[in-house]
Amino acid sequence: MRALAREYVFKKIYASLFQESDNQDFELPDFSSFKFKDDKEFVNSLFTLYETNKNDVEQTINKLLVDYSPERVFRIDRAILSLAITEIKYYKKTPVAVVINEAVELAKKYGTDKSYSFVNGLLKKVIEEN
Repeated sequence: MRALAREYVFKKIYASLFQESDNQDFELPDFSSFKFKDDKEFVNSLFTLYETNKNDVEQTINKLLVDYSPERVFRIDRAILSLAITEIKYYKKTPVAVVINEAVELAKKYGTDKSYSFVNGLLKKVIEEN
């Protein structure tokens, strides 16, 4: 169930990226679908950590983009990276390998054909720096 909870947080982050830049409201999946209290707490905790540390997460992403403009990053990739970086740097309860694997799976599901390798490569740099 953690994978579904993580996917929900990804969608919240993705929606927040549009709300900031386009001033639009997006409906999120029904939160009541989570049956386990731990999953709800995980979602709340992870999204709160993202919101609290959003500037640092964005700076981390931008710093990793060598020869690549931050504006060119596909919003889905940015949301996945934001989720994973938040979990790696601030949540710290999930093994890093699990975080990377889940991020790659989200990139395969929602991103372009090249998203998963892009996400994987940047997350490896995050790990090397931490």
